[in-house]
Amino acid sequence: MEHFHVITNAETGERTEVPFSQEEIDAYLLANAPKIPKVVTMRQARLALLQAGLLSNIQAAIDSLASPAKEAAQIEWEYSQEVHRDKALVQMLAPVLNLSNAELDNLFLNASTL
Repeated sequence: MEHFHVITNAETGERTEVPFSQEEIDAYLLANAPKIPKVVTMRQARLALLQAGLLSNIQAAIDSLASPAKEAAQIEWEYSQEVHRDKALVQMLAPVLNLSNAELDNLFLNASTL
């Protein structure tokens, strides 16, 4: 689907449709892209994981880590009030859960709405 500017000639009133350039489209998409939250509450994170069908996989993912990362992840999972997108818990568990960066972003976006 193409999008157009409508240009109106001031003298004649004639209207002309001019397609947006790729640069204009890219700039619009970038400016209107959803902002990925850096932090969500643990409640939001758990609800988002539940909705994605991943909540039941978390403990197995934690258990698959080697010590001391396993124990650190367990403490984070049980006692944190917030989940930070760039912190160790997320960085350790994402690959174990086979989550891409885009899928993680979508989880954080969804969590922020819950």
